This record gives sequence, structure tokens and C-alpha cells, in this order.
Amino acid sequence: MLPSSAQVRTVYSSIIPALRNLHPDDKQHTVCIDSTTLDVSVAQEVAKEVITSGVRMVDAPVSGGVTGAKAGTLAFLVGGTAEDFKSVEPTLALMGQRIVHCGPSGAGLGAKICNNLILGVQQIVVAEAMILGQNLGLDPAVLSSVIGSSTGNCWSLSVNNPVPHALGPEKSPPCERDYEGGFATALMEKDMGLASDIATKTGTRLPLGDAALELYAKMIKERPELGKKDFSSVYEYIRGELKSV
Repeated sequence: MLPSSAQVRTVYSSIIPALRNLHPDDKQHTVCIDSTTLDVSVAQEVAKEVITSGVRMVDAPVSGGVTGAKAGTLAFLVGGTAEDFKSVEPTLALMGQRIVHCGPSGAGLGAKICNNLILGVQQIVVAEAMILGQNLGLDPAVLSSVIGSSTGNCWSLSVNNPVPHALGPEKSPPCERDYEGGFATALMEKDMGLASDIATKTGTRLPLGDAALELYAKMIKERPELGKKDFSSVYEYIRGELKSV
């Protein structure tokens, strides 16, 4: 699991020559599992090279965040043949709770990019709602409880709530650790960029996705320290923007 497409290209450019030189028996029992969230076309190109070398490969990005990783409840979204999926499923089940075969090579990444497109937009509107509620005099904990049991409930509110102490003592989102230990804003910007790129290639319009990408990019440019913080720190950025108006 690497940060982006560039690192995947670099790593596999070193691995593939070694794979080609494996003994045929070793090739039969070798499979590459890549859990990077990267450009679908790059993943498919790398997979083609790996498979050409005589070794199997699947893309298997994850969903569930740091919380899911620690709890062993991640979802693995797998792209590859049905046979290769069956071969990697027992290994992935040691780390995750849901192992889903999404389709051929690149399909796991497609599903992950769509998921993070929603997540990136969702976290922004949760931040906006929490700021609006407080400006109306609502207690953040009360507001979170109301939304959490209503139609507006979502992961960005009930697990990754951006307001400290809004969820109660049994939960500790990144906002209670100065937004440390979560999914970095820079990585969310990268994933939103992947969604925008693939949307352009497929002729798909993403009005909310493009607006969210623009906001994350502006946030990192104006407050670079937030690039390494959990992306729920978009709450701090928006709140700061409002104060400066």
C-alpha cells in the first residue's frame, strides 16, 4: 500500500524483473496484492506487466480508515479474476471483515475512488453543518446526536466527527488529537483528483466533487500544516475562513 501512482510505478519497476526470473513453480504460487489507491489505468498497466511475467496480481484498496485498520474491520475492494480473488481472499480476511470482488483488474480501484468521492464531499458538508449549528447556539454533542439518529447520519459525522467531544467519551476521532492519526488531507486531495481525472476520461460531470477538490487544494495551499492532518480538519479551515470574513 503506497501513497500514489508514482510510487507504484517505481516499486514494480524493481519487482517485475525479479518476478520474470522466478522458477515456474514459484511463479505458480506467487501473487501480488496492491492496496494503493491510484490511477486505474496505471494499475491496469502494472497488472498487465506482472501477469505477463507469469505471476498473478489483484488490486485491493481498502475502506474503513485508521479505525478499521486497528480493529481489523477493513473492507477490501478487489479487482482481478475470480480465480485470483479466491486465492487472496483468505489472506485479506486476516486484515479485513468484508472482502468484495468488484470485477476485473482495476474494478476495486474504481469502487474505492467512487467511495472516496462521496467521503470527501461528505466531510465538508458535515463541517459546514456543525459550524452552522453552533452559530445557531446548538451544543455540538446535541446536534451530533440528533443528526446521528436522523437522515443526515453518515461516517463523517458518527465516526470522524470534526468537533472535539461531540461524540462522547467512548469515541476518540482525530479532532480530539489535534487531527492527528487519521487520513491525511493531502491523500484525500489526491483521491479527489483521481476521481476528477477518471470522470474527465469517461465524460462524467462531478459538480460537487470538483468543488470539493478545489476546496481541499485551497486549504492545503493556504494552510499547508493541515495537509498532514486528518481531512476532517477541513472544519478548522472553514471555521477560520468564516472568522476572517
